[in-house]
Amino acid sequence: MSKVWKKGAVIALAAVMCAGALSGCGKKSEAISVFKFNGDKVDGDLTNFVLRYEQASLDDIYAYYASMMQQDIWSMDDGQGLGITTWDNFKNKVGEDIEKLLLAEKHAADYDVSLTDDEKKAITDAASKFMSDNDAAALASMSATQEIVERYLTLCTIQSKVEEGMTADVDTNVSDEEAAQRTVEYIRYTPSTEAQTEAESESEMAGTEAEAENTVETEAETVAETEAETAVESEAGTAAVETEKPSKTKAADETEQAATEAEQSLTEEQTEAEDPAMAEARVRYREMAEEMLDELKSSELDFDAAVSQVNENSVTGVTSSSYTFGKDDTYPDAAIIEATNDLEDDTLVEKLVEVDDSFYILYVKDAFDEEATEDKKQSIIDERKADKIDEVYDGWIAEESFDVDTEELSKILKERSYTAPASDETEAASQETEAVTASVETELHMEVTVETEIEVETESEA
Repeated sequence: MSKVWKKGAVIALAAVMCAGALSGCGKKSEAISVFKFNGDKVDGDLTNFVLRYEQASLDDIYAYYASMMQQDIWSMDDGQGLGITTWDNFKNKVGEDIEKLLLAEKHAADYDVSLTDDEKKAITDAASKFMSDNDAAALASMSATQEIVERYLTLCTIQSKVEEGMTADVDTNVSDEEAAQRTVEYIRYTPSTEAQTEAESESEMAGTEAEAENTVETEAETVAETEAETAVESEAGTAAVETEKPSKTKAADETEQAATEAEQSLTEEQTEAEDPAMAEARVRYREMAEEMLDELKSSELDFDAAVSQVNENSVTGVTSSSYTFGKDDTYPDAAIIEATNDLEDDTLVEKLVEVDDSFYILYVKDAFDEEATEDKKQSIIDERKADKIDEVYDGWIAEESFDVDTEELSKILKERSYTAPASDETEAASQETEAVTASVETELHMEVTVETEIEVETESEA
């Protein structure tokens, strides 16, 4: 929520749900006050609305990765290496989001923040549209009423204006030198043994064959499953409907087992002959890289032609792409940054650069990429503003009391009365990794997005 809003920024309220799962069978979620702000209970309906809104939004985002990885993203480690799941991280974050909304409202007067009549009208209109565009079941599951939606939009609008006030004195001057970005193209040679190449080829072929077989079997199974589940839900009047996970077919299990055995076999083979096989591969790939570099240095070949040649030949482990970075960045590797320092446009680095057992041919395409540098300047300014906002919030949080009933929060979050439909990107990924289940195909998906333009005067225009 700590986002710096510019003049004319759009405050968007988007609830993404499965209308088919909710229509005619929804029930009002029990609105329990799980948060206390300075000893006062935070409105349970507001709490439930914010929880469901953020939960549904993240469901839609995570669905893409879940379909690609065929795992429940919510139960995975959040990537910070602390053993905290995405689910636990979300529970912590949603409380922080609500706390910051209330803190911004409390300190609005510190920044002379108030809502104009036009802003109030825009909020009312947006809330009305949200209410009319959602069906009764969807609204009940989120504890959404005209009053609650207006309250949430009001808090968001106040917060955006308060955060703009927080950052009014942030230095927005960034020099070219500080932000300078260069674009470096490269051809990378990553040694690969013949055993690795053959194993990868066999794995890809097995995966393609299994996917085709799995699609046919899964479609037949899920049609039967959907009919049975629909009958049970109709009799029980179930309100909570979760997205199905396609069951693995025998073909899929066999494919997984075959892939695992192939990997184990490859690992054993590498262990037994790792040194000579990889040593030979490194020599061979270095020679390929040196031969290409010599041709470039002798002007027998220009870099664009070399890239085209690499792409056409499609040699395993030989790829081309580009990096855009500054001299003080931590990515890409320091050796690549150092090798391209102080070089002019269209300059070939005349020595191979070795990084993590890969050999790089580097070509400085643009020593000062103006567009990338302007983007970096804005990124630096945004980072300064974000740091300032975090600093102010941290000070306020230390002075205030915000209590969370973690047990009740967990109960509420686990009561799922809707699911987020897959986006176009998610569905495309799903089609690549597994058959789209019949249950998903029969649901009527509804995506409701309500936007209201909130004009926020900047200091320079005041």
